[in-house]
Amino acid sequence: MHSSPRPIVRASVLGCAGALAIIGTISTAQTPAAGEPRRWEVIDGELSVYVAPSKDAEVINVFPAGAILTNLGCTEDGGQIWCQVRPFRGGARGFAEGGSLRPAKGPDGAIPTGADSSKQRARKRDFDAVGQIACAQDKGQAMGRCDAAVARGVGGDATVVVTFPTGFARRLFFVHGEFVRASATMSGVGTDIDWRLENAVHHLRVDDQRYELPDTLVFGD
Repeated sequence: MHSSPRPIVRASVLGCAGALAIIGTISTAQTPAAGEPRRWEVIDGELSVYVAPSKDAEVINVFPAGAILTNLGCTEDGGQIWCQVRPFRGGARGFAEGGSLRPAKGPDGAIPTGADSSKQRARKRDFDAVGQIACAQDKGQAMGRCDAAVARGVGGDATVVVTFPTGFARRLFFVHGEFVRASATMSGVGTDIDWRLENAVHHLRVDDQRYELPDTLVFGD
């Protein structure tokens, strides 16, 4: 019978890429604790993610080197460090060997730690920049203009609040430089999306709405 994992306060994992400082405990949290890397990068080879912190457990996913995973906390079990992870764009969570992971740098070169504060700042209307973007609220509608305000985090994280001329507003969430979802509203849950970055402009579709956001507005110069 596999024993229950023991939460840790601090541990060091030595892998081929060097020492990793891991601080935290296993939990059902959606974000890492203060001081922990917000995301991990797979160091090399293929990384198996298990349903439990054991190589005898069922494999639920396999990720290639360079894949970016959300950090949900780490634990020690029988001298082995395991980290609970999931794809940063969403998906099933599972357990990966800590020695195969290193703190992930964002597109800006920074390693974000702890929870992203941009969502809370956007709710408080504590914005870093404001402007106007091309937008359309309904399917088939010609593109018009909307007000947009952004609260920026680090590591490519940001929250943009877009307000249509009708007064309808929606929050758009960016993680690791990519658009991942929007806030839930009466028009949808915010996960029916398309996204592409073309000529430094983020082209988004959320439900029936469309948005075109300059990269400089979202993340700065």
